[in-house]
Amino acid sequence: MSEELDPNLLTHQYLYVPWTDGVDMLAIGEALGLYVAQHFKVRPTIVTVTKQSVSTRRSFEKLNIVTERSGFVPENSVVIAWCPSRKVMQKVYDRKSFVVLVEWPSERFEAWAKLVGAYNVVTREVMSANLNNEAVKALEGVVWEGYNGWHDETARMLTLARLRELDEAGGYDRDIVIQYAVMERSLTSIERLEKILNQFEASRVAA
Repeated sequence: MSEELDPNLLTHQYLYVPWTDGVDMLAIGEALGLYVAQHFKVRPTIVTVTKQSVSTRRSFEKLNIVTERSGFVPENSVVIAWCPSRKVMQKVYDRKSFVVLVEWPSERFEAWAKLVGAYNVVTREVMSANLNNEAVKALEGVVWEGYNGWHDETARMLTLARLRELDEAGGYDRDIVIQYAVMERSLTSIERLEKILNQFEASRVAA
């Protein structure tokens, strides 16, 4: 396994294994995650939707499995995020861990990879959201306005203003906005944010 890897791979905290049609990315992700854990001499933590999600992976049988409903991610661990959902990934975001995210086609994490500067094991590149200082400030403003869950008219109007600033700075990307918000806010509030994004995008088309 190690002979096939970029020698700089282990210098990155986040590794992104994107779903690629026609390639068994699950096998690649499994081997990579176990390789990383072996390198650091630790037992990896598996983060996935349910235990059934990894029932066919014998190498995971005796490992700590964190699901949407149970478990937590310890600090300074090696995490294999196995076909994760938004919900279970929220248990990972505030942890100081080495993360290998193995993607499933129904739930993509390219925006996450860009925001955290993950190493893409397929392209062998460090990913980036390419946000300048003005865009970062506006994106942070969008999330700040949702401190109360984007539940009232004031939050809606101020969020639209922050989105316009983000767009003017050349940094508007719906997936990036949502992923950044998911990393900071509850999933129930994200549904309200998405409605604001719909309104914002409609106004862009009309303009």
